[in-house]
Amino acid sequence: MTKRARPFTLLQLKQPISHDTVRCLRSLLADAEAGKIVGITYAAMASNRQFFFSSCGEAHRNPAWATAMSATLHHGNVRRVFGEE
Repeated sequence: MTKRARPFTLLQLKQPISHDTVRCLRSLLADAEAGKIVGITYAAMASNRQFFFSSCGEAHRNPAWATAMSATLHHGNVRRVFGEE
């Protein structure tokens, strides 16, 4: 049996780096290293569109405060969805 040449080759493109995400994280890290940030609660989106969430530092030790921060983030995002920024 003879192998036929494929009509095309699929290329897996490299995922682009989100430079604004990197800048944001570097800024948060610098503030944490300076003692200005003592806890965070976050959700993050992976390149495959899956997400994960957690808290650390004071936000982890005080879940009521983390919930208030999350609610504020939620409210801000809902306003952005409806163009009320």
